[in-house]
Amino acid sequence: MTPILAVALALTPLPPGLNEFSRLSGRSGSLANIRRASAAALGRALADGVQLLEVEFPPLLETKTQFDDFSNVEVLDANRDFAIELALEPELRETAPDDSLWLIFADAGEADLAREAWPGKAYRAATQTSIAAAVSELGVHEPLRPMGTAAADAFGGLSSLFGGAPPPPPPPAPPPSLQLCVQPGDGGPMEDWLNLELLRTDGVPLVCVNGALDKVCSGYYSNFLNPKLGECAARFFDRFDQAYYLKPIGSGRGWLFRVYGEPWQLFRQTREDLELAETYEARPTPAECVERLKRP
Repeated sequence: MTPILAVALALTPLPPGLNEFSRLSGRSGSLANIRRASAAALGRALADGVQLLEVEFPPLLETKTQFDDFSNVEVLDANRDFAIELALEPELRETAPDDSLWLIFADAGEADLAREAWPGKAYRAATQTSIAAAVSELGVHEPLRPMGTAAADAFGGLSSLFGGAPPPPPPPAPPPSLQLCVQPGDGGPMEDWLNLELLRTDGVPLVCVNGALDKVCSGYYSNFLNPKLGECAARFFDRFDQAYYLKPIGSGRGWLFRVYGEPWQLFRQTREDLELAETYEARPTPAECVERLKRP
């Protein structure tokens, strides 16, 4: 990967408080900073006609460092809260007013938790649903389901015979003008990622928030054991453009950062601060980043 020595444009600064040596000092407000910068970047990308976009960052940034333990429930809750507020940003509302913005969670349980955690009318303006329900709603494909789901559904239907009539189905959602998917796949079944491809609709942008697409595209989940996921990554997830990307590199050596329309920035972690080590026109590999951070 060929680095660029200098850039004339002003680059978006890192969110505050990323120095891992200072632990969590100064990180208050970093997620709001990321949300605003992500919304602005998404607005520019959508205006340019980009249809597949990714927002990726550590969702527990204000409460955990990369060296702390955390649970998947904490991650799910943090991504849910971030996405609920991101859906209110004006740059997204201009593209998808009212309920034509589909806020899509990994499953029905997460969608229910989002409604419980954010009951206000403003937060209900978007259509809140799950990946499988959204695929069914579009009516083009049947959603893929994890093994054993059919048996569980059958048991649930049998139980309803003794527990009264099931609730009526919700009214049909309006056609989406923007799909915002929250943590699909990571921590859940492989079918979530596969169903994400089934959501793809011509002319409707699809934004993936913290879906761990790096893992999918790198073969982290083993293409040999999961050939369908590997094939999906090659034809679909490799096409996503990073609207906002912020991830630690090399076990505390630094951070890789990119905002849509700007070069990639590689920062070196020092005890005092983070310093810009290199900028790149195209995304560097993790190995290239680690090698660069070894040099002064």
